[in-house]
Amino acid sequence: MFEKAYVRLNFKSLRIGIKNLPTSFENFTIVHLSDLHVNAKTPLHALENLVTKINERDIDMVALTGDLFDARAKYIKEPLEILSRIKHPVYFVSGNHDLAYTRKQLTSEVSKLGFTLLDNRIITLNRGDESLQLIGLSDAFSRYFGIKRHEKELFAQLNTKLPSILLAHQPKDIRFAQQFSVDLQLSGHTHGGQIYPFGYIVRLFQPYIKGLHRQGKTQIFVTTGYGSWGFDFRFNAPSEVVIVTLTKGDHAD
Repeated sequence: MFEKAYVRLNFKSLRIGIKNLPTSFENFTIVHLSDLHVNAKTPLHALENLVTKINERDIDMVALTGDLFDARAKYIKEPLEILSRIKHPVYFVSGNHDLAYTRKQLTSEVSKLGFTLLDNRIITLNRGDESLQLIGLSDAFSRYFGIKRHEKELFAQLNTKLPSILLAHQPKDIRFAQQFSVDLQLSGHTHGGQIYPFGYIVRLFQPYIKGLHRQGKTQIFVTTGYGSWGFDFRFNAPSEVVIVTLTKGDHAD
């Protein structure tokens, strides 16, 4: 029940069914990583182990759903260099901490890591003549950092005939995913409450704090994340790095 931050690397596997998933994307595999909260005290060996274990896996992409930065980039150069060694494509959306510490430098810092910044963008992944859409939203608090998201204009660009996956730091953004019939949303932010019973407070602000849920057509998976914030431990809210495998259908295993 008690877990010191960054000591355990808890990989979990989850199969998620998407009804209109193209045949060529069957078993498309995503490492869902979130809430590393990297600062000067983050143990380097833990990040090295994380990167090694991710690189050992046969996956298609990493979805990094925010709160990577918990310090200015110039103070965490070595941890960032370690993370830049991830060999798989990494698609990143900002969390509130990323905007607080690196808003003006976020684009350049993410580029240095070799990651794709997906904030307020849609990209299409192609396999032959079949496609899958990735949508990214900057953090739900973006407006407090002078960033306008223009959600309706962004989602209006979706091809409704193609399956779609939304990366958004905060689960509350499911209101947009549901409105525009996005198939799957991947989020973090909550840490699963991090320290019981704080999860009950989190539920006052977020519709979900962990796990897989469904609203209409849209499924949402909220990870408890890998790191910690405020306190360097968790209680009754274990960390996780989740291997999501997509399959055609309406079910999850």
